[in-house]
Amino acid sequence: MGHAIVPLSEELMRNRFDHLAKQIGRGALGPSGPTVAHDEILPETQHADLRHEPNPARKAERARLGLLGRIASVLCLIEIYGHAPNAEEFRACLAKHIAFWQQRTRKARTDKNKRRQQRQRPKAVVEPFLWIIAAGTPTSILTRLKLEAAPGWPSGVYFFGDEVLRVGIVVASELPRDRSTLLVRLMAAGPLLTHAIEDLNALPPNAYERAVAEQILLDLQHSLGQQARRTPEEQEFIVAMHKTWEEGRAEARAEALSEAVLTALRVRGIAVPEAARKRILAQKDPQLLERWLERAIVATSLRAVIDDRAEDRVSKTGRSAAHKERSGRRSVRVPAQR
Repeated sequence: MGHAIVPLSEELMRNRFDHLAKQIGRGALGPSGPTVAHDEILPETQHADLRHEPNPARKAERARLGLLGRIASVLCLIEIYGHAPNAEEFRACLAKHIAFWQQRTRKARTDKNKRRQQRQRPKAVVEPFLWIIAAGTPTSILTRLKLEAAPGWPSGVYFFGDEVLRVGIVVASELPRDRSTLLVRLMAAGPLLTHAIEDLNALPPNAYERAVAEQILLDLQHSLGQQARRTPEEQEFIVAMHKTWEEGRAEARAEALSEAVLTALRVRGIAVPEAARKRILAQKDPQLLERWLERAIVATSLRAVIDDRAEDRVSKTGRSAAHKERSGRRSVRVPAQR
């Protein structure tokens, strides 16, 4: 029996993909500085989705992250929503941000006094930034706060409060669909996740984004696959993962077979013109590539490997053999019993 798709609470839905966002964010940002998921903020116990403190010596690590690396170039809290946050959610984020800012200020003041007593130079105070990443457009917030697109940033990025509040909103659905925004779009999830998964799968196997996010996505797919109940959003995620990764594996197999054919021809000392090389690499049929590989191992010429007429002969021979086998079965007569 298949798994039933039943409505679950919005909070439960958010928690599962919220965990995905935190894992990807921590995995991506960890190499460039301390990154804490579900970070506790006092005085009242609150938790930020992510807190990141960039290490100045690790700019190269952040540069690989595209927009996410640019966001995380300063001390920041990152809150992620798989939908368009409402005014109440925005105020909750702002409250965490201010509480965290005050917490850091008190800590800096205490540290300054200690250093003064020890006759050491005080450290510079770093003021935090709040980033809200949202899958959908929070139209009412953007309109009521009269926010405009941030100059010098991709479309979908807005600033609020200047240096007084230091808040940025990233509307993932408005971001350009390119590699630089991929990790942010994966973290936002929601309706954007299917396209983000496709974009991730289209990257080269050694792409840094794949190293960060691929296993996290596969683990979530496996975990959700074990659930007796799934939301439509979770089911859509599983279908997208299965379709994308199955196609990816087929393409990877075809690419490996193409390379194997070229390697076999090279070992046999058979020259391969550029046009033939492109034709072999462009072939996506695994069965045909396997036949080419079998021929290439013993071939004395390129024509013997990829000749279309040879393909026709193989096809006709197979059809002829099948026809003879059927005819033979029809010609057998059972002797009449006496």
